[in-house]
Amino acid sequence: MTRFMKLDANGHVIDVKTISQADLLKCPHCILVPEHYRDDGTCKCDDAGESVMASWGYRWNEARARWE
Repeated sequence: MTRFMKLDANGHVIDVKTISQADLLKCPHCILVPEHYRDDGTCKCDDAGESVMASWGYRWNEARARWE
């Protein structure tokens, strides 16, 4: 399991998300950004509306229905 934590300005933990290693490795790009994963553990590489992927330099592949 991998735990991601966000801290407030005082260094206190305000948000924790745990993602299994298996789910991280299912992502074609193994992206280590907790917001990239849905609550069920699946990644958003198959979500054409996930515009942050484009800002990271990925391009939507219509034929494969995923970001590459």
